[in-house]
Amino acid sequence: MSKPDESLDLCSLKTFAELSGVSVEEVADWAATGTIPTLKLADFRMVNLARLRADLTKGKAEFKEGDYAHA
Repeated sequence: MSKPDESLDLCSLKTFAELSGVSVEEVADWAATGTIPTLKLADFRMVNLARLRADLTKGKAEFKEGDYAHA
């Protein structure tokens, strides 16, 4: 049986921008510089909300360029 929030593990850059109250361009920059956790799904870069939630739960309070290097 899947977790209730399983569908929230990834979201598009556009959706993340809307939820965060910032521009899509700013989120795209964060993704490109590794400031937020992302992964590539097919041809799309997606925000890895599961990793973001896990890091926030562990007490991460600052997100800096290069924190999340892309594989």
